Amino acid sequence: MPAADLDPPVRIRPTLADAGWFVATYVLLTAVWVGIGELVTHWPALERRDLAVERHLAAHRTDTWNTLTTYGSMLSESWVKIGLTLVVCVALYVVFRRTLEPLLVAIPLVIEAAVFITTTAIVGRPRPAVTRLEGSPVGSSFPSGHTAAAAVYAAIILVIVLHTARRWPVIVAGVLVAAVVAAVAGSRMYRGMHHPTDVVFGALLGAVCVVWSRWFVMRMAGPARQVAR
Repeated sequence: MPAADLDPPVRIRPTLADAGWFVATYVLLTAVWVGIGELVTHWPALERRDLAVERHLAAHRTDTWNTLTTYGSMLSESWVKIGLTLVVCVALYVVFRRTLEPLLVAIPLVIEAAVFITTTAIVGRPRPAVTRLEGSPVGSSFPSGHTAAAAVYAAIILVIVLHTARRWPVIVAGVLVAAVVAAVAGSRMYRGMHHPTDVVFGALLGAVCVVWSRWFVMRMAGPARQVAR
């Protein structure tokens, strides 16, 4: 469905209630992920399994994979995800001349980053006890912020669904996002930066933020939310 055919026009007018929903969601998601983080950090059997995976990956490193995982990790570096999100948001606003589509892309990243930063500071899970191939200003391991941010790329699928009834663009976008998430998650584990459970719950955090943000943006759109059934 072309944007010009959407009726009524979508105008986002945030209210205090919307701000309250955002804060409440941030608090709830943070509480849930802190609880999960504390559980996996203090579960000895799970810790041993995580460490076994990390040691296996570290023992089978090669120059080729060392290089490839550098780029895999870079797909979700802070400057990449923020820069890409800005470019996409500006492009969407220029094309559609409204804030609905840019907000669908930007808000998931904002809520994900807020929950991640708070959670990782509270949980403080040590990074894997293997040689790491890169440094990080964040010393805590849970959850994987890179993987969470990679999963947030799925927000672009919301925009595609909004503007076409065809399945193939959605399938192609879904496959690309899944490939990026897998590349980032695998790279972060290979490079000794995260445990397997860190990347699993990082990806889940990003996905939850995308799903919630779709509802949140349509709520702010008010009566015009019918355009994205």
